[in-house]
Amino acid sequence: MPDTGEADQRALAALRDKIDALDAEMQRLLIERGTVIDSLIRIKGTSGGTAEGAAQPGAAFRPMREAEMMRRFVARHTGRLPVTIVEHIWREIITTFTHIQAPFGVVIDTSVEPTRMRDLARFAFGFSVDVRDVASPVDVVAAVAGANDLGVVARSARGAWWRGLTGVDAPKIIALLPFIAATKRPADLPAFVIAPPLTDTTPFDVAAVALTVDGPMKTLPDLTILEVSGEDVLVAIPGPGDLSYLNTWLEDAGVHVRSVSAVGGFARGVTIDGRATALYAEVAR
Repeated sequence: MPDTGEADQRALAALRDKIDALDAEMQRLLIERGTVIDSLIRIKGTSGGTAEGAAQPGAAFRPMREAEMMRRFVARHTGRLPVTIVEHIWREIITTFTHIQAPFGVVIDTSVEPTRMRDLARFAFGFSVDVRDVASPVDVVAAVAGANDLGVVARSARGAWWRGLTGVDAPKIIALLPFIAATKRPADLPAFVIAPPLTDTTPFDVAAVALTVDGPMKTLPDLTILEVSGEDVLVAIPGPGDLSYLNTWLEDAGVHVRSVSAVGGFARGVTIDGRATALYAEVAR
């Protein structure tokens, strides 16, 4: 009889050698990516963009490009490894290289489920950046204004904190977390990412708009109510958003509006096991 034990050992050794080779290749590619980032930093520095050590993170963040990259990851993903783990690995890589281009920290509101908020921050931004707790969403907005940091505020945070996002130079919403919607996933607390105004002018999929209304807010087609705090309402509309049209449309629908202000926008996420919504699209494969 053949010695199947010895054959199995040879097969295992061959598989381990293949794993070692794959690990080495992944490391080589990460090193190569780093050299590309070095070239990117040099070009930005000589063309008036962000040079190495520059202080403005807005010059390094490209939320819509990141979203498109993640959609491609999800669309081509197969196999045993959960796609949300691939998302975390990718975010660790992209955040580290972004931090190299323009150092920044992350400020989180811990007034809502602080443990889940910290998990979300580390999942989305990795361990190469400092994460600082503050006591309220208003404190997050204040910390981000005029600084080099991103802020994370839970969707369920209390109060009309988004009032601090109005105005040309005020921080703005740039992302909705998590990007991948799934019934079972790590770091699933819904939250907004805010940042100083970005230099990237790529239109967002979804525009975030702050309203002040007289009377009740109505549910309308192509409008998603994100949060309500008394007369203040945060809504989402298909981006980039025509505010003059929105004002007229709401008045025609019987919603009396006192003010309408753009407060940012974000990429439409993807859902891998649920129904498509205005905020999450089904995966295109």
